[in-house]
Amino acid sequence: MTLIVLDVETTGLGHCGYPKRTDGVVQMGMAWRDPKGIQRWSSYCNPGEEYFIGGRADEAFRINGLSVEHVQKAKPAHHVAKAFWDKVAQIDPTGSNACFKSYNRKFDKPFLESDPWNIPDERWGDCIMLDAAAKLNARWLKLQKAATAFQIPWPDGKAHDAAVDAHAALLIHEKLHGEWETATANP
Repeated sequence: MTLIVLDVETTGLGHCGYPKRTDGVVQMGMAWRDPKGIQRWSSYCNPGEEYFIGGRADEAFRINGLSVEHVQKAKPAHHVAKAFWDKVAQIDPTGSNACFKSYNRKFDKPFLESDPWNIPDERWGDCIMLDAAAKLNARWLKLQKAATAFQIPWPDGKAHDAAVDAHAALLIHEKLHGEWETATANP
């Protein structure tokens, strides 16, 4: 099995907590481990102009540091979704062994199971955040706090970048499953 950790940056909370509001993905990122170490891939994408009307994405952009102008210059989401699946095919040439996880599965999964990403339910693994919270006897654990609690150095890059967050979540997953010490001892 090939584990690929996913993360998205979006125009808002969308499906999670706001069932009557749909938001779009503005950055897709992933991280996985191969014999050379942890690899990352990400791409910005434009989900469509309707997601920016009336400053709709402004609050999300304050958090992730993006801007409407930056996202409007990105490729359309369906192009990035194709590039994502092409990358997954490179990572997992069999096409069926890749398991997807994310730090906050409740947030990421609804975005990524819908069009144009179309990640089927059976490809999703457990939620890394829930595993981390259970291990630390915590109710809700933000990604950076979990990394600190597990004494994992933050990967190169800024928080709320989809590839960097996926990388950090992968390290937390490995720490939870005893893989981190082995991976860092034998790069």
